Amino acid sequence: MLDDKVVGQVLPDAKAMAGWDEEKRRVDTADHAVTCTASAPCTGKPLSGSVRFSSGDLITRFLVETLPSRDAAKSRLAETYASYPVGPFKKVDSPALGSESQAFVGPLAGGDGVSVVVRSGTVVASVTTEGGQVDLPAARRFAVMLVNRIEQAQAGKTPDAGPGA
Repeated sequence: MLDDKVVGQVLPDAKAMAGWDEEKRRVDTADHAVTCTASAPCTGKPLSGSVRFSSGDLITRFLVETLPSRDAAKSRLAETYASYPVGPFKKVDSPALGSESQAFVGPLAGGDGVSVVVRSGTVVASVTTEGGQVDLPAARRFAVMLVNRIEQAQAGKTPDAGPGA
């Protein structure tokens, strides 16, 4: 399981996303002080982090959640898949990433977009791209980068993979 410092490192940075503007970065702390309050407690919540980048009209979001076990990660992955309802979202074929993955295309805040959801060991992550044309290859490149960064962290290395990795 990754700690909050490593979750922050797994998320892409300005170097990995050269040419993109970082708009919003949020990394939970072990006590969940960043994402939880007394009115919205997070008992059992996974440690998580997210970051959003933009380039013109294009938006890319990265989300990472680290869970205490593979079984917990598999359950979280199933919940995440279920959050993309059949109808507005459709599954699209994309080569597998990490331990297991699925890509979806459907309506997002900035128009139709792509989400690639992946599990790598005890980590569940997603990459979402929207704005402009639906671009599955670009979303997949970002997802490959994120999985590479997760695997680097899981191997005890400092995550530094970029989109060309």
